[in-house]
Amino acid sequence: MGMLEGPGTIAISTGLGKTFPVRDRVKVRFQATFTNILNHTNFGPPATNVSDPSTFGVLQSAQTAENAGNRAGQLALRIDF
Repeated sequence: MGMLEGPGTIAISTGLGKTFPVRDRVKVRFQATFTNILNHTNFGPPATNVSDPSTFGVLQSAQTAENAGNRAGQLALRIDF
């Protein structure tokens, strides 16, 4: 573990769904979910190699983990009967 602390993660996720009745016992559900909806760049931890002073403490890469990477969306359609 190092003593350096990264800039943190800002990721706002949201979802929306609606159910539509089709017949007496049949329903259709539409759902949309989005992660990192603001598409805010979240950087990974800073470099900790002390032997290279030109990169020590520099943020070099973006996070790619779930909810921290690029904006992503998913649409779903479900039929319940």
